[in-house]
Amino acid sequence: MHSDPSTPWERQFEELVLGVLPRHSRHAPLDPTLDLKTAGLDSMATVELLVRLEEAYGVDFPDSVLSGETFATPAALWRVLTAQRATATTAPTTATATAATSATAGEEPPCAS
Repeated sequence: MHSDPSTPWERQFEELVLGVLPRHSRHAPLDPTLDLKTAGLDSMATVELLVRLEEAYGVDFPDSVLSGETFATPAALWRVLTAQRATATTAPTTATATAATSATAGEEPPCAS
């Protein structure tokens, strides 16, 4: 849910992105077309942002989307994050998939630890 209808993303996303951009004011709005590299997103900040986004949104970014294109602009990053969130909500978890496979095969599902 978006807290500000004038932005294409959630406030939490904007705060996480702004938190790793040393050349952009945290108080200025985040432009969807902002060049993140120019705004200070270096390799260390990219990794930090990736971890923060994965933790905050409960997703894992696959290696296939870890590219300069993904982290080029806030809009590009939001599109990839949105796609990962959609995948995460529709894909069964490993434990669920294992339990379903075991039940189909007539086996007891493994205990989660």
